[in-house]
Amino acid sequence: MKTTLICSCNRTMPLESRTIAQALRAPAEATAPQRVELHHALCRRESAAFVRAAGEAGELVVACTQEARLFTELAPASRPIRFVNIRETGGWGREGARAMPKIAALLAAAHVPEPAPAPAVGYRSSGRTLLIGPLDATEPIARQLAGGLDVTLFAQGGAGRQSRDFPVLAGRIDHLTGWLGAFELRWTTANPIDLDLCTRCNACITACPEDAIGLDYQIDLERCRDHRACVTACGAAGAIDFERGARAHSAHFDLVLDLRERPAFGQATLPQGYWHAPRPDSATLLAMHESVGEFEKPRFVAYDAAICAHARNKKVGCSACVDVCSAAAIASDAAGDRVVANVQLCAGCGACASVCPTGAITHAYPGAPHEGLLIRTLLTTFQRAGGRDAALLIHGRESGAALLADLGGA
Repeated sequence: MKTTLICSCNRTMPLESRTIAQALRAPAEATAPQRVELHHALCRRESAAFVRAAGEAGELVVACTQEARLFTELAPASRPIRFVNIRETGGWGREGARAMPKIAALLAAAHVPEPAPAPAVGYRSSGRTLLIGPLDATEPIARQLAGGLDVTLFAQGGAGRQSRDFPVLAGRIDHLTGWLGAFELRWTTANPIDLDLCTRCNACITACPEDAIGLDYQIDLERCRDHRACVTACGAAGAIDFERGARAHSAHFDLVLDLRERPAFGQATLPQGYWHAPRPDSATLLAMHESVGEFEKPRFVAYDAAICAHARNKKVGCSACVDVCSAAAIASDAAGDRVVANVQLCAGCGACASVCPTGAITHAYPGAPHEGLLIRTLLTTFQRAGGRDAALLIHGRESGAALLADLGGA
């Protein structure tokens, strides 16, 4: 039994259940059991109807995403339910009264089975977190994150607190690479003050006649005039040494929050686990807290080197996939004779498959057969429900859906 529950949301949408039911029943399924129920307050006084439908066997589609959490709690444990948004994407639009073909198409698409699973790409994060930015900006945020994350600060100037609440690094950032659970930071220290030895007693700040030492406890060497009064003031702590040469360092982190104006990564699609937010909001901090544990995503693309125009001739004959990748997940290897795809960075946009002239790179998840079935279902249902001149909008499942919801109609 295929069951579809639609709700007018307190009669704010003029739904035509008969039109929708007829459109959902494909000609080849004329005798297949299918039920469409129209409700007006499914999440409130008519919730018993949902509980009854959730207790039955078969497919269940609920035309409401706003109350998905409530419905999931009301349903039996592990009951598969597919939710679809017909309110913001159809019924609440300026042409809501004429949106039945579109609504029927969206509901039919929700009944299309999920694509076949693809091999998984794994991530593991234990919460080792790096914050990059001025101390007066990073320290308050670090205190908000400290409850569930192991936070280290990389100082980019600013004034810090006297108490040493978090490990603080400083110097010149040479390189930041990686992804969720596997970031590597490489930096060089050349400042006379060693932050590991510094007690933040401020004696050096008081002693310096040029005011060349700030509350980030680093010496501005352009202002310093070699009086070395700071060395004397530091005394037994021994944190200041002008003879100390430049030293290279590296460290690994699971998560990175970058408060600088310019991000550390140049690609349009940033790696998972990295947030560029000069003024981070609560949603960003929540997402960081939720990024601890083990995670998986599909391996979105498949690559056949035997028919690749780049790899087949052992030289750079085509770089279309490398040039178009917004996540910097595709590159030539060191020898320049083959393409290497970093599945950890791949965001699954499919741009590489769309420009590959030989079909060496294909979109593996979701595959072309599934997408073809989905598009055909949308268009044929739209037509059966009386729609004409269909316009198909293709968007990302998460960011695109959120954007449509924000628009409040279609």
